[in-house]
Amino acid sequence: MNNSLENFIDEIKLRWSGLNTQTTTSVRHLLMQLAKTSREEDWLKELHCEKPSAKLLYQDPEHGFMLLAHSENKGNYRSPHNHGAGWVFYAVLSGEIEMTTYKQVTTPNGITHLVSRGSEIMKVGDCKIFLPGDIHDTRCLTENFLQFRLTSSDFKAEIKSDRMIRFINEA
Repeated sequence: MNNSLENFIDEIKLRWSGLNTQTTTSVRHLLMQLAKTSREEDWLKELHCEKPSAKLLYQDPEHGFMLLAHSENKGNYRSPHNHGAGWVFYAVLSGEIEMTTYKQVTTPNGITHLVSRGSEIMKVGDCKIFLPGDIHDTRCLTENFLQFRLTSSDFKAEIKSDRMIRFINEA
């Protein structure tokens, strides 16, 4: 018997064509639907009980994209960062998270710093995408927070190559 996760994987494999508007639009829509799945499905019931800090749900052997589930504790803060050449979708399953986006700017005096573009509170069913080089931070606002992260690739390579940047104490 197929479940929503298996259906999602089948659909995303059909629609994945690299970084373009068609892929980002269709994947975002599919993730929003997946995030609203009934908790009665066994795989999702298990995620809500397990509350994994990071759990790989699927990695595509052909395209390399990865679907992960992540839980966060209330108050957990991840400082501003980008994902290097990678791109990522965040979709909320339970709870709320605040995400602030930034632009790195250099003043006429040559000083480089981050400027906030504003923050957004994401709730159940919301989905946001960050493209290569986009800078954001996250702050978990509630207990029992759970989200999907769909990444374009394994970000370990972005970290190892120093393409992924964490901006410490710049926000």
